[in-house]
Amino acid sequence: MSATEPRPRIDPVGVRRELRDALAALSRITGSSRLDRLNAARSGVSIGFVAVGVLGRVIEDGPIRMSELAAAGRMQPGALTRQVQALEAEGYVRRRPDPADGRASVIAATRAGRAAYRRVDAATDSLMAEQLADWTPERLHALVDQLDRLVTDLRAVPPGRRTR
Repeated sequence: MSATEPRPRIDPVGVRRELRDALAALSRITGSSRLDRLNAARSGVSIGFVAVGVLGRVIEDGPIRMSELAAAGRMQPGALTRQVQALEAEGYVRRRPDPADGRASVIAATRAGRAAYRRVDAATDSLMAEQLADWTPERLHALVDQLDRLVTDLRAVPPGRRTR
């Protein structure tokens, strides 16, 4: 294309549709049982992607109340309870009554949970390194910046729905 030729017009509706399709494909990949099995084989830890995320949050923020964990992970309480039960069954977290309010539970990571999380993290990083070997660090960084912005914008309340 020369400097005098007009640029082709980009259809914003079409681009948004392409984005939705790409996000759906990404969701299918990251949420696939195949990926869970691959990570389990590489790490020796047989918990799924969502449980790994919950464990990471408990390690980072714990000990933490179930209600705070649900809010931080943007999860429904029932779904979170199932993930915590799976982590408890593996010995990766411990649940105990909240000392400030015995009706609530506090979740803490165990030593085994911290070790499992490190193994899963290393396996995931190794897989990403293999899959993205042709990407430069600069391209990856630019992608992370764009994804962060996308997440922020998608979580924001649309202007037409804001209350005054």
